[in-house]
Amino acid sequence: MSYPHTTTIMKAVTVLASVWIAHLSDLHLPITGRLRLREIRLKRILSMLSWLTRRQHIHKLNWLNDVMRDALSTNPDLLAITGDLTNLGTLEEFRDAQHWLEAQKLPPTLIVAGNHEALVHETHPPKQALWAPWLHPASQYPGLSCLNADNVLLIGVNTARPSPPFMATGAIGPAQLEQLKQCLRDARAKGLCRVVLLHHPAGHGLVVWRKRLEDLHALENLLQREGAELVLHGHSHHATSCHIAGTDIPVISSSSASHAPGQDDSAAGWNHIGIKKTTTGWNITVRRRFLTPAGAMCDSPHLQHYSLNRPVPLPSP
Repeated sequence: MSYPHTTTIMKAVTVLASVWIAHLSDLHLPITGRLRLREIRLKRILSMLSWLTRRQHIHKLNWLNDVMRDALSTNPDLLAITGDLTNLGTLEEFRDAQHWLEAQKLPPTLIVAGNHEALVHETHPPKQALWAPWLHPASQYPGLSCLNADNVLLIGVNTARPSPPFMATGAIGPAQLEQLKQCLRDARAKGLCRVVLLHHPAGHGLVVWRKRLEDLHALENLLQREGAELVLHGHSHHATSCHIAGTDIPVISSSSASHAPGQDDSAAGWNHIGIKKTTTGWNITVRRRFLTPAGAMCDSPHLQHYSLNRPVPLPSP
């Protein structure tokens, strides 16, 4: 299979964009330590067995480093990471992830938690403190996180909830949905491009039942009423695209950023997203970048282009 020349495609896309977002997900940094006695839970044991027997051969740090190096080489304005930096959600893994993130020289970055960060019920403040530079809690909406560049606002929604063994479901919850409603309204009034980040898929049929977002219908109803310009997620380990039911809101997923190369939609990769404000709304372009078996980062041949018509707010008197 032949791959398009990277430089040519990047220049073609750059014409459309004024704000760049690099979107990564499901990093699954390698487990380097052992489970401490007080951290042992059945679900962690099962996840550790999965890592030792299968997943450590699928998720590699060198593949992740290739992806991150490629993403940062484009000088994005914002970096969006939609969860699962860890595997067991232990304090040691949070600390390892902190050190890895600090070594990357990141642009302004927003991380939302994945199900592996909340694998079991336990106290979270010490872990949250380790990732504080990248969580950006919103004082006005205490359940959400927010980060902006120019007229683009990243809105982080936490779907990470402990679930029973062999389950990986998530939920937003009524309180967070109410805050999201207000945040979307306020951002729309300011004329901002609203990019919603969450770990679990905001579309139907993208994951099996045991990995679903439990209140997906509530999220769909909210976005149908309040609107948004883009939704980014992970969890499925596949690069996919769809729309929020009954709307023109694109829903974009990234594959795992550390996954073995092979199939184009599941190979380690990231999404290169350009957003430009127009007189009638927004132009959004999405280009997937992925790792080939030969070790090169390449463009997907499919450039996704969305033109979203939105009322332009009148300037304040």
